[in-house]
Amino acid sequence: MGDTILGNRYEIIKKIGDGGMAFVYEAKDKLLNRTVAVKVLRPEFVDDEEFLTKFKREAEAVASLSHPNIVNVYDVGEDGKVHYIVMELVEGQNLKEIIQTEGTLDEYTALDITKQIAMALSAAHKKGIIHRDIKPHNILISNEGRVVKVADFGIAKAVSNSTMTNIGSIIGSVHYFSPEQAKGKFVTNNADLYSLGIVLYEMLIGKVPFRGDSPISIALQHINDDIEFTSEEKVNIPQSVRTIIKKLTEKSSADRYQSAEELIEDIEYIEKNIDLDFIKEYDNYATKKIDQDDMNKSTSNEEDEYDEDDYDYEYEDDELMEEVPKKKKTKKPKKEDSPKTKKRLKIAVVILAIILLAQVFIAIKFIPWKSGTQTEAMVAPDLANMSLEDANKELEKLGLQIIVRDEYNARVPKDHVISQKPVAGSEVKKGDTVNIILSKGAKEAEVPNVVGLNLGEAENILKENKLELGNIKYQFSEIYKEGVVLSQSPTAGLGSIEEGEKISLVVSKGPEKTSIPSENNTQTITPEQNKNTDSKTNENTGHSIKPSKPSQSGNTGNGSNTTKPGNTGTGNVENNTEKPESTDNNQGNTGSGSQPGSGSAGENSGEVPVETNGEVTE
Repeated sequence: MGDTILGNRYEIIKKIGDGGMAFVYEAKDKLLNRTVAVKVLRPEFVDDEEFLTKFKREAEAVASLSHPNIVNVYDVGEDGKVHYIVMELVEGQNLKEIIQTEGTLDEYTALDITKQIAMALSAAHKKGIIHRDIKPHNILISNEGRVVKVADFGIAKAVSNSTMTNIGSIIGSVHYFSPEQAKGKFVTNNADLYSLGIVLYEMLIGKVPFRGDSPISIALQHINDDIEFTSEEKVNIPQSVRTIIKKLTEKSSADRYQSAEELIEDIEYIEKNIDLDFIKEYDNYATKKIDQDDMNKSTSNEEDEYDEDDYDYEYEDDELMEEVPKKKKTKKPKKEDSPKTKKRLKIAVVILAIILLAQVFIAIKFIPWKSGTQTEAMVAPDLANMSLEDANKELEKLGLQIIVRDEYNARVPKDHVISQKPVAGSEVKKGDTVNIILSKGAKEAEVPNVVGLNLGEAENILKENKLELGNIKYQFSEIYKEGVVLSQSPTAGLGSIEEGEKISLVVSKGPEKTSIPSENNTQTITPEQNKNTDSKTNENTGHSIKPSKPSQSGNTGNGSNTTKPGNTGTGNVENNTEKPESTDNNQGNTGSGSQPGSGSAGENSGEVPVETNGEVTE
């Protein structure tokens, strides 16, 4: 996919991984100018609509997770038939590669990695998200600080609920999945903890506990067989760690840890309170060759040392004692003769007292300080309507992370923030992630041609094209009837505009009608006749006279053709102003001051009624 840009944003740089479900590429986010990992689904999945729906839903749910031990999901998208997830790029190795390189890990390193994975699972389980595919391949260890990051939350659910035809993917996971997954039964949170127990075993031993020639044979071992340790493994792996592995990998879900928090608590107890070398020394006695005197001496010491390190009070589980020899119980009378035991009890009491005092001191000294300044807590800024660049700078100043998703929005300008989560004013802490929705602007629409349509039809056409009706102006038209669109702005065919834009229209009022008032009498001229005809009154008779248009042959009549102001006489008519030609070509008017025409006297096609002294004459 070299030189490919997905979603007009993610520029593919190189391929960095290949799994049963997807290819993984390193890419450049052109919008935020950062390097990311893009997981692209394999072609065999892209036509399965049910799978794609679940895949997108799960990925979006994971995008809401924000935890230092979880790989951040930044975006979920598609470009044509290419479906992809954009994730945080972790510079480092996955746990499988580390195991293959180093062979085995020491118990301290293995426990630390296990604890960080458990922290990630705890955060996800609280949000109702089960990973379902915990394995070393999905555990990333960063080069910087050796931080553990868990990847691919929720994706296995989409696969398991849709299609399992990809045998390579099944083989890759069957070594780690729980008995209930092997049986196809309901899966709860501690199915992830079972898989984590297998991962912890593999870190310490260098190989998985159940191996076989086929996925089915391995699955049956998960259902039926308990994890067993060889004598050599018992020597090298502390009893306390073996107990945790056994509790994690119980066949019955009810017998396992019921939450990741319980596991974290036990790991922290072991890290702080158990001398792992001492436990190794006890295990070595089983194979060390010694004489009878040493045997008697060591048996006595063995009794004294182990009674005080009995873990039943912490775990209430007999498994912690499963490796202790039966003869231990017959030696308990010697307990009263052990000064070392008494010494240890005194030391334990002193240490406990010191711890309690230290806790009281810290509480008194630091609790008021926290309530006063609260340096870790802060208020989430208001990013609404900010540009992406400004929002990113604002969050960086506060030490907050950003995850961006975009969507079309006609109200918020392109590349500006529509909304955020946590909302402005919420309490956040340094390192928290703020999810923002970024505007892609309004969707574009083609401008339709509505000229010649009536106003109602034009409005419907605009709505169908997701455009709005803008300003409407009305004007007279000799050509278009009333209500017809004469013109529009913007004009059709000049390109696309944003959805929701307004289209202004000019609408016809039809032909114009004119009414001319007079002092005593009224003459009405219809649009079919001359619009600009003036009515003059004969000063002798008071009759209202309609002047005719100028004739090419000149005007003749019973009086002069012009009358100067102030003069009176029969038929004297002022007619020295040229009037526009009448639309009905009126000719043949006769009477005082009449003009000769082609018609006979008294005839007029389209003749205008004339009102004279209150009577209408034709």
